[in-house]
Amino acid sequence: MNTRHVIELSPSGKTFEAGDELLLDAMLASGLSVPFSCRRGACGSCKVVVAEGQYRARQLAPNAPAPCYPLAANEMLLCQSHACGDMRLEIPGWSLDTPALSVEAQVLSKCALSPDIIELVLMPDLPLAVRAGQYLKFRLVDGDSRCFSIANLPAEDDGRLVFQIRQVRGGLFSEAVLGDLEAGDVLQLEGPFGACTWQDVDDSPVVLFATGTGYAGIKPILLSALKRNVEVTLYWGGAQPADFYDRVFLDQSVIDHPRFHWHPVLASQGRVQDVALGHGHHWQVAQVYACGNGAMIRQVREQCLDAGLPAHRFVAEAFVPSGGAGTQAPTPAFDPIWEKIGPRYSFDGMLAARDQSIRALAAIASRLRVGMTTGEALDMAAEQLQAMGASHTWHPTYIRFGADTVRPPREGIDRQRRLRASDIVVVDLGPVWDGYEGDYGDTFVFGDAPLHLGCTTALHEVFDETRDAWLRGLTGRELYDFAEQSAVAKGWRLARNLAGHRLADFPHALFENKELADLDIPPSEMAWVLEIQLCHPTEPIGGFFEDILMLDA
Repeated sequence: MNTRHVIELSPSGKTFEAGDELLLDAMLASGLSVPFSCRRGACGSCKVVVAEGQYRARQLAPNAPAPCYPLAANEMLLCQSHACGDMRLEIPGWSLDTPALSVEAQVLSKCALSPDIIELVLMPDLPLAVRAGQYLKFRLVDGDSRCFSIANLPAEDDGRLVFQIRQVRGGLFSEAVLGDLEAGDVLQLEGPFGACTWQDVDDSPVVLFATGTGYAGIKPILLSALKRNVEVTLYWGGAQPADFYDRVFLDQSVIDHPRFHWHPVLASQGRVQDVALGHGHHWQVAQVYACGNGAMIRQVREQCLDAGLPAHRFVAEAFVPSGGAGTQAPTPAFDPIWEKIGPRYSFDGMLAARDQSIRALAAIASRLRVGMTTGEALDMAAEQLQAMGASHTWHPTYIRFGADTVRPPREGIDRQRRLRASDIVVVDLGPVWDGYEGDYGDTFVFGDAPLHLGCTTALHEVFDETRDAWLRGLTGRELYDFAEQSAVAKGWRLARNLAGHRLADFPHALFENKELADLDIPPSEMAWVLEIQLCHPTEPIGGFFEDILMLDA
């Protein structure tokens, strides 16, 4: 008799039933999102804390390797465990609520904010988990879509969604649809998307840049900064005074919040970044957000970094005005066997997850300090990811100091090893952002040891050359043969046990878990991660770099 047990998940309070099957299989069958990867007990992705209840370990097949991921006494792996009765499991830092992909939303109101700006207020049929700064796609009848920033904080506005939309001549939504909308009409939405979101990390002074209706994406970030009571300054560029359509709110906010200032910048007066750079901001400690046209964002980033802004403290979203032609990036044609994807997959979602992972890696690297232990670094990284909005990680965060850099990520490390003044460090992240998997890793050098510096140089050269080989149509297997030859030519050894993997909407392991090095077809863009780990032939020195294969990396 297959007795069913009730498994409660804390802190969400959600439950599922499990019988004789593995707890991981039971949880997936119930429709709950759960991080997992290898299913062999090696990666630790499905680690949970046992708060109550008993379990038994999976019976292994003869000669099968035993699970090797190190666990505390109160921890277990879902992929290796069966419930013996009712249980309560704790999943720290892990949200079971995957944001909805498609929703219907009813029009509540529509009004003009200026001669060409319309405020549209919608109520979705399902509550959306929106982070300040994200946007939604509006589906059109021909299958096309248009993206618009959410200009409020829905969680503090009874779930309403506010959009500030410029009427554009030839716009497939703003001209063909928006004008005829009435209260009660229903629209199809997808999302939310976007990684230009409030980074709730510290109380650094905030500088905001917007042009035109890019202000709509900046306003929720401004609202978040005002709630946090940090110093915040907004520079809003426009062609004419009417373009500053939210002036009443901003002027009142200056009165209500003494640490807030805003500057309307007319095109005739100069560029927003030129005005800001003349105001004496402490760029070395600032957090900068920018939303608007691509040219403005490129110029703001370049000039702010030149003024001392750390690269990971610049967060931006560029939008292209809609017209008759679609602006949406096409989704690649994936192999139906080896490159399956889930229902949430989108190019935009994957790009946003990549961008946020890169920012997270830079932020974590900037907080590494000589003398800290590996364990302390891992705790700091978990705190950073959570503060930046990661719901959980689809694989554990790996941080390696010194001699541990030659170890594969899933091999045990010395958590008490300390970062030295002259050292080499590997950081490998696998966070999940809004239901999309990020995966990014890199190597950092402390001091100026020639072998350490040579390792990072060779590492990025091997990656770049292998990526170029991918552009020539090599298969996954051929790519790693090429990478091995490239590494040897530079005096290093390629660690073939790190062989690339799939990436998709979470969790990709549901669809395919094949390694890139075993793939006998050319891998598609935005579906595979190229991993390169180099080791010195004789010294305990290693480096690691990974990124998703994409055309415009």
